[in-house]
Amino acid sequence: MGDNEDLEKIDEMIKEEEKKSPAKNVLVCPVCNSTDVVYYIGGELGYQYRCKNCGYTGAFILEK
Repeated sequence: MGDNEDLEKIDEMIKEEEKKSPAKNVLVCPVCNSTDVVYYIGGELGYQYRCKNCGYTGAFILEK
């Protein structure tokens, strides 16, 4: 019963933090202006994104 109560408290804390978080920016493809952009890969060279609409892959991405 103690573990279940702890999990409920953690869930409540997470929900409260999510309310405080600023709205996330929408990623936009610089080629076709689609918002169907996903994180693709990261590493030493930084983040890369991929547009599911036109296939663009690169680090340059727009945000709304």
